[in-house]
Amino acid sequence: MRALCFLPLLSLVPLAAADDRAKEEASDAEKLCAAELPRWKLTAAGAALDNPKEPVLRWTNPDAGRVYGSTYVWLHNGRPAAVGSMFRNVHPWNTFNGELGALAGTKLVAKRDDKVIWQPKDEWQWNPVAGAPAPAATAPQRLVQMKALAGEFAVELLDTRNVPKGDEQVPRLLPKPLVRYDLTRTKTLDGALFAFVLGTDPELMLLLECDTAAAKSEWKFGAVRMNRDAVRMKHKGASVYEAAATKTHRPEDAYLFFDLGLPRKEKP
Repeated sequence: MRALCFLPLLSLVPLAAADDRAKEEASDAEKLCAAELPRWKLTAAGAALDNPKEPVLRWTNPDAGRVYGSTYVWLHNGRPAAVGSMFRNVHPWNTFNGELGALAGTKLVAKRDDKVIWQPKDEWQWNPVAGAPAPAATAPQRLVQMKALAGEFAVELLDTRNVPKGDEQVPRLLPKPLVRYDLTRTKTLDGALFAFVLGTDPELMLLLECDTAAAKSEWKFGAVRMNRDAVRMKHKGASVYEAAATKTHRPEDAYLFFDLGLPRKEKP
């Protein structure tokens, strides 16, 4: 009987080792992303965007492997202009990749070490949120509205990372926005950026916005994919955004996936 008492303890040893490994890998990935970030400079219509100092989200996606990422948002006068992620896939791919998505910024250009990597066409579209109430009078009330409105959207993803033919996934909405507009800079514009995730890995970004000074103020939305697989967003059952699967990496596209390359010492 005494020997049997040790069995539960022994079964915890592999779990503890895996947990320690995950913490170490996440820490290494965080340092890798932090070292990469200063190499990037983004502009909108020739004006420099605010360089993010910290990620708005650190994430993992166990279903995709031992992958650890950081998501950043570049602001223009307090408004989200572009979003990007850097992520380290330790297993099964042993890669370091990045992705960029165009938000409300116009004539965006992203440079890495002064080399143009991304120059998307202006494809961002604002659409009214059907059936939404008029924006509330105060900022706290509007945040409550935005959280409720974001919950009216649903995302569907045909994920091919583990199933070549595609596995139908339903990313969940993170309840807290990644970014809330800086009203001291945006003045009459208010809004927030929300993420739909698998694990905590963003698959699509939803931006909500209103102009409180407009003669007829209303809530509007726009979206951008954060995955190369086919993705669709619905609002109350009606399709409002679709992006087909793509394996091409064109700098003029609103979404770009790219290889960042591992430091030589990290290659197997």
